[in-house]
Amino acid sequence: MQEIEKFYQDECNESIRLTMQAGQIEYRTTMTYLKKYCKRGMKVLDSCAGGGIYSFPLADLGCHVTAGDLIHNNVEHIREVNQSNSNLEHIYEGSVLDLSAFSNEVFDVVLNLGSYYHLCDEKDRKKSLEETLRVLKPGGIYMLSYINRCANYMAHLEELKDNFSFLERYMKTGHIDNSYLFYATTPEMVEKDIEQNNLQLLHNIAVDGPIFLYREIVNQMSKEDFEKFMDIHMENCDQKSNLGYSEHGLIIGKKLNSK
Repeated sequence: MQEIEKFYQDECNESIRLTMQAGQIEYRTTMTYLKKYCKRGMKVLDSCAGGGIYSFPLADLGCHVTAGDLIHNNVEHIREVNQSNSNLEHIYEGSVLDLSAFSNEVFDVVLNLGSYYHLCDEKDRKKSLEETLRVLKPGGIYMLSYINRCANYMAHLEELKDNFSFLERYMKTGHIDNSYLFYATTPEMVEKDIEQNNLQLLHNIAVDGPIFLYREIVNQMSKEDFEKFMDIHMENCDQKSNLGYSEHGLIIGKKLNSK
């Protein structure tokens, strides 16, 4: 947890990352699907809210949004913005591994857009799924983001080419030696996790494609060309053949009734 906190406090601002033109691919793709399933009046839990980049737009759509995050600075930012916006129903600081503040089956939609790819221990990932699904109503919508293992090794192949034993270990474990900051999976593995947790798979989406190949190209596009690019991306992001090379993926599932 300390490694995660240090990363987001010292190295990464998610809100800034997703406002860059290349980052807009992930953001706009995710928002398209959020708007598809998050309707006015629904109770939504954004359990890894970061700085609230999805929480506030969903509140603006009329959802009753509860936003939480592990990182203190992120939560303070959400609270500061909410003072002028005042649209969020509840804000809290805490981990997805302990949602005991919430009763069972109280949310219509649960967003788990971060914890899965920061938990390198399988027991912790299982606990994060169990806790976030516990508070979701039967028939409710669950959204889970993940990092793609194959895309990640392609993105860093130049660094790994002289150390294939390192590459082999990464492809087996999904994380870098002596670091527990990021866990990478595969579309097949995450789908299996979903199906084992009483969820019907609705979508598995390549939210940003091989962004590691064209990040700078996209950032330099004119607004007109970028809109054309986004049209092509949105037409193809849910094609199964595109999942393996996308740096980030988004799973959407529906919670089945308990047996």
